[in-house]
Amino acid sequence: MNKDIHPQQKMDEAFDNYFELSKILQSDMGDLLDGENESQGWRRNFIRSSAALIEGYAHCLREVCSVSIECVSPELSKKEIAVLNSESNCDANERFKLTIRAAYKLFELSPAPDFGGSEWRRAQQVLCKRHLLMHPKTPNNLEVPDKIWLEIREDVFWICEQLFSFFSLVQEKYGA
Repeated sequence: MNKDIHPQQKMDEAFDNYFELSKILQSDMGDLLDGENESQGWRRNFIRSSAALIEGYAHCLREVCSVSIECVSPELSKKEIAVLNSESNCDANERFKLTIRAAYKLFELSPAPDFGGSEWRRAQQVLCKRHLLMHPKTPNNLEVPDKIWLEIREDVFWICEQLFSFFSLVQEKYGA
């Protein structure tokens, strides 16, 4: 984003990007879900598409937060500020958690997601499995066995709920 433009224009651009990206990512997920089956290929594609949606939304959230930091003096941790300033500062799971926590603080929203519970501990397997699917070293890396498939699916929905809830709460609190 251009640093010479007004913060409101930057925020508008960040939200416009979110709306455009969201439309595409949700359409991709809808198309994928329309052809749902139990094949390994479908499971892998579900995880890959879900991870793209999660990371796309989280990126948009970081853009919105980085504009917000310019406007307010937030009570954020050093790690939260670091992840908002550079996506490469930590792994995907930590980046997601820190981004969501910072966003809820910056926009003064509640209830904030609980990252101390069993849902978060289990949900971390989604992005770990996506990493194995995108960078396989053995055929086993590409397997999505029945014993973890239902968990991964539930975990994707839990993560998405955390992202969707943020944007719903922002709209509810601040309007369109």
